[in-house]
Amino acid sequence: MATTNASAPKRSLALPESARALDKLNRQFSVGGINSLPVYFGSGQGSRLIDSDGRELIDFISGFSASNLGQRHPRILEAQLNTANRITIANIAGQAEGWPVLAKTLCEKFGYDKVVAMTTGSEATDTACKLARGWGVSVKKINPRDVLVLGTSENYHGTISGVWPLMEPEAGWEEFATFSKNMTNINPKTGKVLRYLHPEDYAEVFEQMHERIAAVIMEPLHGLARSMEEEINFCIEVRKLCKKYNILFIADEVRMGSCKTGRFLSSDWMGPENKPDMVTLGKSISGGAFPASFVLGPDEVMTKMKPYHSVSTFSMSSMAVAAVQAALKVYEEDNLQQRARDIHAKWAAETSTWNFPYLRYAPGFGADLNLLLDEEYQNRPENISPRRLSLLCVSKGLLVFPGANGRVRLGVALTISDEDLFQGFKILKEALDELPLYGDIEGSEETLGAF
Repeated sequence: MATTNASAPKRSLALPESARALDKLNRQFSVGGINSLPVYFGSGQGSRLIDSDGRELIDFISGFSASNLGQRHPRILEAQLNTANRITIANIAGQAEGWPVLAKTLCEKFGYDKVVAMTTGSEATDTACKLARGWGVSVKKINPRDVLVLGTSENYHGTISGVWPLMEPEAGWEEFATFSKNMTNINPKTGKVLRYLHPEDYAEVFEQMHERIAAVIMEPLHGLARSMEEEINFCIEVRKLCKKYNILFIADEVRMGSCKTGRFLSSDWMGPENKPDMVTLGKSISGGAFPASFVLGPDEVMTKMKPYHSVSTFSMSSMAVAAVQAALKVYEEDNLQQRARDIHAKWAAETSTWNFPYLRYAPGFGADLNLLLDEEYQNRPENISPRRLSLLCVSKGLLVFPGANGRVRLGVALTISDEDLFQGFKILKEALDELPLYGDIEGSEETLGAF
């Protein structure tokens, strides 16, 4: 491990020419996003990306699990091209001929009665919550003004206004007036956030006001605990409480579904006896090749959806249908659930040998991986931060992403070769070793985000 010398000059790291120019334009004319790194891509294949300066990077973030099958998977690409050569869009005045068949496939594969299609993951979670509130009103007989859908801390369901109140007030309740009396991850009685990994918080709020609560929605696995078992056990406890009080349990599988954790759905780890009442799918359900998302649930909930209650121009599109059908075959035929478990084992073996004082731990849930850095080092001479580490990794040929609270987000495609996987591990270790030697790293300025 590298050691720092207080009197030795620090290294510096500058942005390449094209990245600097594009970043300047981006800052001048664009808003939104997620504090992306100043890296701009023009092409990619599998787990390799080429940026605007011609650098080749190994992809260790996979579009936040949108590209679990890598870039331009040949079987998905073939299905898309064949479809694009036949039709551009099957408008909502009619439907794509493949949609009824795909709807049947999804319901039978995941064991639900009905499915509704949307376009983005945010739309899917928003629609699931709307359906749950409708069930609460019509079946559980909750007053429409009182019906509640609860979330949990540290969750993410998108940034559209409908689901924004499920995240803490710091996400921007005040700035954008996204208050809601029906959607929250705060106990209305106590004002305390319902904490992930704390089933006692749900036992308390359910006991206090179960007659008002229609549903709980959460990403079953967040990937940040030291072990999967800790997160799985929490979800099971909440699921059991939901059954006790007749409350729907909605699993948001947009990010951690599609074989990412070693089973097709992350909620599958809870066991069939704890099957969620509803699930949402998105991102890599189409291999990330075309936007497609879905909500699945039982007739008792889903048949509350009438015409015009859920409409999206590009949902059920021919291209989406083709991409999803192809992706489902790839996941099954290539046994990618097992591949995720193999990646997990390789990550655990690799990181077990790492010894950095500023690395707290390195959890791995299938192919979803993370580094948790000790934030106390950020203002010390070592100058350790997720963004600085991420930019150093990029300079060495590896794409990772800086999260909040010392988190470096990682996640590899299930199709990644062992060669690229181990090369990525090598770069990560080198970057952790060398980061204390660096002073100025261009583009590492921290920008306060919502989460």
